Amino acid sequence: MYKILITTDGAGSKKTIEETMKIAVPMGKEVEVSILFVMEKIDNMIYAPDIDGKLKKAITTTQDEAAAEAVKSVQEQFAAKGVKATSKVLKGNPVDQICAYAEKEKANLIIMGKKARGKLEEFFVGSVSAQVVQRAKTNVLVIK
Repeated sequence: MYKILITTDGAGSKKTIEETMKIAVPMGKEVEVSILFVMEKIDNMIYAPDIDGKLKKAITTTQDEAAAEAVKSVQEQFAAKGVKATSKVLKGNPVDQICAYAEKEKANLIIMGKKARGKLEEFFVGSVSAQVVQRAKTNVLVIK
């Protein structure tokens, strides 16, 4: 069984989903797609210490619901094409979570999108896709 791990952030992943379909659909029952949505924990956000508990809970609940809906939608798209797909939402550092999940699931290929960032922002913040390419123990396909 060939295993593909696709990362998604919801609506912004349309092209990544389309490219993954081009690979997965012809493989039929010989492929399994894992859909992964990774989000930062709200406590890791710069402004989080200033948020009261009630507001933090409301934001977290909304964030969790949006992520669950995003992976469910992607999973349904693959199912409609006859591709077995599972989904998972994780919280934490995206690079750490993606690499660890790919290794745990024994993914043969990670497919992820590259967000358009300015050169200055990429210099200071870095690129999740570039870091995954460097750290992953399996092949990575980055969709532009």
